[in-house]
Amino acid sequence: MAPDLPEKLLGIDIDSDEDQRRRSSGDADEPEDRVRVVLFGVGEHRLAVPVDDVLSITDVPEELTWVPRTPDAVDGVTDLRGEITAVLDPTVYFPIDEDRTGREQLLVFDCPDDQQPAALRVDDVLTVEAVPESDVISSVDDTDESITGQALEHPLVTALVERPGRTRPKADATTPAATVEGTTESAPGDSEPTDGMTGLEQVVELVPLVDVEAMLAASGGRISSR
Repeated sequence: MAPDLPEKLLGIDIDSDEDQRRRSSGDADEPEDRVRVVLFGVGEHRLAVPVDDVLSITDVPEELTWVPRTPDAVDGVTDLRGEITAVLDPTVYFPIDEDRTGREQLLVFDCPDDQQPAALRVDDVLTVEAVPESDVISSVDDTDESITGQALEHPLVTALVERPGRTRPKADATTPAATVEGTTESAPGDSEPTDGMTGLEQVVELVPLVDVEAMLAASGGRISSR
């Protein structure tokens, strides 16, 4: 139920497993299993959650009802389709330095019936992707100096999702692989060198994958508007 709804709302078409097998027919290797994630922005952070944890994506209501003695992460509650839903502020767990965009949306989570409905207030929903399992990094080898494991130390982050990023000029082939907030690495490109450059390099983005169940647990128990 949950995996298809966000894709339709975003207007993004992700190939089904059957389509992938059809395209791969005749290949010697079996198609690699994929992990489907929703990518979103919060301030300067780019984060992801599993598609299976997302019920829908909707606009933030103009007003929220504040509830006394609720955890810091709870902005308030709102009525979504007849259910009192707690709206969570991710900046409590992922502090930001940049101003928020104002294009905010709610990621409504697919909570069990016996739990408080909850939604995450994000700056914008970027895309829905099906990522090969080999590109989901749950641990970092200490010998790999191009990636730091700092993001994995966050209590709400379970893995890093590797995505191809932008291509930029490479000034020196001996320059160490760059890292940004411990979540990016560089890989050499195939283009010919330009003036004063040794070629191009591609910045590989590593997006923290947030554990939704842990975040909901951290935000407190059931919340009532009464």
